[in-house]
Amino acid sequence: MERLTPAEEQVMLRLWKLEKARVHDVLAMYDDPKPAYNTTSTIIRILEKKKFIKHKAVGKGFIYSPKITREEYREYLTDHLLQYYFDGDRKELVSYFNKASSLNDLL
Repeated sequence: MERLTPAEEQVMLRLWKLEKARVHDVLAMYDDPKPAYNTTSTIIRILEKKKFIKHKAVGKGFIYSPKITREEYREYLTDHLLQYYFDGDRKELVSYFNKASSLNDLL
């Protein structure tokens, strides 16, 4: 697995919520100004190439759905954070987040 770009991540977050969708369904979840249809379609094709999503032909279009869960990607990101920013030290990672006086400080 590889890290997603911010734009790819935004598409995946919406697709995880929808579970299956067409490009315009994903676009409908964005606030204005929405990204261009062609841009979103390109990002979806890139995500498919990276094996994050799959498609099913329906009529003249496609329905896209995630191949990996949000939890699987979250675990990957946590492992990446742990390895590259905390030298694999879980106690240091937990300590870092415990320094905040409340969970609201983390948001």
